[in-house]
Amino acid sequence: MSTDSPVSSELLREVIRDVVREVIREVVAEEVAAAARGQRASGTPIASPQARASRSEAGSGGTILSRGALTERHVRAAGPKATITIGRAVVITPLAKERAKSMGVEIIRIEE
Repeated sequence: MSTDSPVSSELLREVIRDVVREVIREVVAEEVAAAARGQRASGTPIASPQARASRSEAGSGGTILSRGALTERHVRAAGPKATITIGRAVVITPLAKERAKSMGVEIIRIEE
């Protein structure tokens, strides 16, 4: 007798979906709790975009980002009419472009 009937395979898929949803909920809850403590779930400290921006602004008059992605959060943290200098390897998210335009933030790409 085969156990591969459509009912049992659909039931198995639903159980797998439920398990995946629960795992995602747990991971997200851990990440949110860790972010509230100022660290990743792995335990390594993280700095908020505001803290990273303020550290990089010291003596430069603007935000400098040399790698990674320029996000909408970075643009908001820089403030209205700010200047953000990014390196060649930095990717700009579409939402960051839109936010920069609406806030009058200038994004300057430099070749490193």
